[in-house]
Amino acid sequence: MDQIFRSVVDSFTEVTETAESDDSLNTTVALPTSLMNRNRWSVPLDARLLAGLVLSIIGSFANMLVLTVLALARREYGSSVNTLIINQSAMDLFACLSVVAIYAVMLTRGFEYIGNRTVDGIICVVLQGGVFVAIGLTAGKIGLVVITLERYFKVVHAVAHRKYYRDWMTKAGVVLPWIGATCLILFPAIGTSRIVNGRCLRMGVWPNAAMAKVRK
Repeated sequence: MDQIFRSVVDSFTEVTETAESDDSLNTTVALPTSLMNRNRWSVPLDARLLAGLVLSIIGSFANMLVLTVLALARREYGSSVNTLIINQSAMDLFACLSVVAIYAVMLTRGFEYIGNRTVDGIICVVLQGGVFVAIGLTAGKIGLVVITLERYFKVVHAVAHRKYYRDWMTKAGVVLPWIGATCLILFPAIGTSRIVNGRCLRMGVWPNAAMAKVRK
């Protein structure tokens, strides 16, 4: 999902830049044959956006179904791993719903800035930058690590797990992915995203070149 979302946003940016620089393209030398053929057979942007929206909606409904089933199972049986998997489904659902919102905006009115620095910054970071999508995906990766460690500890060190494992550890495993993803994605995005000449540079403005290597 992360690659699909990034490719569509990059395509949207490329189309915008192309529309703004037609004069420069008119003076460009002949393009390589491979590039011309690739552009000739490329799928229209609207079709890619619509396909992404449909897939995101399907993913949202699938995660809602899984979340409901797991919640009912936990209510009947109860388990720490069920709680962690429910949290994992919630993170996936959060990412899918964020993608749906971004695709809906891109298909309707696009990303329009109104001149208010605060509002434009929110549009750049949240919508065009897709920060909530990135938070959901990053939290999901951290959540998988938490589940893996919990399962390893319970299976390999079963005696120690029964003796030392407490309910607060499950709660910590639930909140850790959200906190970690927020610190890794949201705060850097707020501090390094800027609107330059009407373009949103997500995590594109860093105090120095050394800090910019974090993106790589």
